[in-house]
Amino acid sequence: MSCSNLKFQDLTLIRDLFPITKELIYFNHAATGPLSLPAKKAIDDCMAVFAAQAEFQVDDYFAKVKNWRTVVASLINAAPEEITFVHNTSEALYIALVNIPLNDGDKVLVMDDVFPAIRYIVQHNLPYANTLFVPFLGRYPIEVIKNNLAKNLKVVVLELAHYLTGEMIALKPLIEFCREKDIYLVVDGIQGIGAINFDVQETDVDFLACGAGKWLFGPTGAGFLYVNKRHFRILKGLHAGWLGAQWSGFNDCQISPPLYRDARMFELGSRNIVGISALVENINILLNYGVKNVQEKILSLKNEMRKRFIAMDYEIVTPFEPPQSGILTVRPPQDAKAIFDRLCRAKIIVSLRSNCLRFSPHFYNTREEIEEIFDVLSY
Repeated sequence: MSCSNLKFQDLTLIRDLFPITKELIYFNHAATGPLSLPAKKAIDDCMAVFAAQAEFQVDDYFAKVKNWRTVVASLINAAPEEITFVHNTSEALYIALVNIPLNDGDKVLVMDDVFPAIRYIVQHNLPYANTLFVPFLGRYPIEVIKNNLAKNLKVVVLELAHYLTGEMIALKPLIEFCREKDIYLVVDGIQGIGAINFDVQETDVDFLACGAGKWLFGPTGAGFLYVNKRHFRILKGLHAGWLGAQWSGFNDCQISPPLYRDARMFELGSRNIVGISALVENINILLNYGVKNVQEKILSLKNEMRKRFIAMDYEIVTPFEPPQSGILTVRPPQDAKAIFDRLCRAKIIVSLRSNCLRFSPHFYNTREEIEEIFDVLSY
């Protein structure tokens, strides 16, 4: 089935694209996204080419990469040259941070309680920087930065949506403030992109890192980094490699074509074309349904669940104030592990985190599935 033939209202057809819906009630997209049938077909098609002729024809390969970049860019309203393909969010964060022109002792402010992907990249790859982790959750982010403001504060690193609580930061006013202070904003978007409508033209974010493995339905080993074109000229040009250059063919590999002077320069070598081709098919599903419609459906399901949990005296860990992510984290009055195990036995998949239950529905989930979840929770 091709997602290009689907009408965005026809949720039954869309559910058919996700085989996991036949076996499980899957509310765990903040952990790992299930592969779609179009993505699986894209993988199979790549493997068939590799088995039959070892590689794609050069012209076909370049055409595919160009199309893939255009599709990914359209997801966030970026220009194709602002997108570089990566293997995961960590790699994207690394590329962004090492390319910002920092001097010894410059200050990097990092959201505390971030997912380890951010913490390890910052702590072990910026030896020349003065890194400070500070609490952002439940606080007005501009005030947090003001309280840590200094002439040498050059970078702020945070999650678009917090991996545990689902709390989102309103980026637009924060970015406007950072721009006035010549501070770069590096955003880990993996818990937001694919679940919410995110427009880089509207937010004007500096760097956005996103892996494929969660709300974009996978597979792991693929992702992208968005680099705002305003910064192309000032980037250090680190993590550049031979496939970041302007090749038109590979008949003469003794020549040295120039690097792209945009985000494409950061693609070191052979791309994960299997993973990228699958990621692009998943993005096409979201684009076909309409990313605004995706967000609306997810938030509707999430709000329905929130009301039901309040009625059951669960503590709602996820803030209710906008903006909202697709994550709903709750703390039950009883032992969370016992409830988690009960859900698993009923083939209802969520996450157990810090003695909380994290629910993360996607747009193909249904209210009927919510009824089944609360039937299990009620006994």
